[in-house]
Amino acid sequence: MAEITKCIDINVPLEIVFDYVANPHNAIKYTPNFTKFEPVGSKERGLGAVVEAAGTFMGMGIKSTLEIVEFEENVKLVSRSIGGVKSTSKWYFKTLPQGGTQVTFISDYSLPGSKIGWLLDKMLVQKDVERTTIECLVNLKRLLEGKPNLRVATPAQW
Repeated sequence: MAEITKCIDINVPLEIVFDYVANPHNAIKYTPNFTKFEPVGSKERGLGAVVEAAGTFMGMGIKSTLEIVEFEENVKLVSRSIGGVKSTSKWYFKTLPQGGTQVTFISDYSLPGSKIGWLLDKMLVQKDVERTTIECLVNLKRLLEGKPNLRVATPAQW
């Protein structure tokens, strides 16, 4: 599995940031490439909640069912894919000394096909996942801080 880890500081209290990320209806507002992020069943938040996600990645349509497998209020949120591309997304939240929130996002994923999947990942996919992860975090900061003109930093700054 490949792993991408990125973090960002958001000048908003932790409870607000966590609540925003934990609400599945907000996901398409900050997650690039996704056009659908809908809860399945009556449970929308917390351990055991399931969502159907859809969008595009590298020009191809993708669909995934994600289940919340770890949930600790204001601390962490972990989802794992059910079928399709094997992936785990981990969100960690920590209060900063000045009162903002540090958000860390970790994406673990693996492509089907041992050697071909590994080669595609190293040549193409990993860089795009990293770019998308950074864009996701910057979008989240932009939305929560109310800074619509905030730009994505260059990779060297991450």
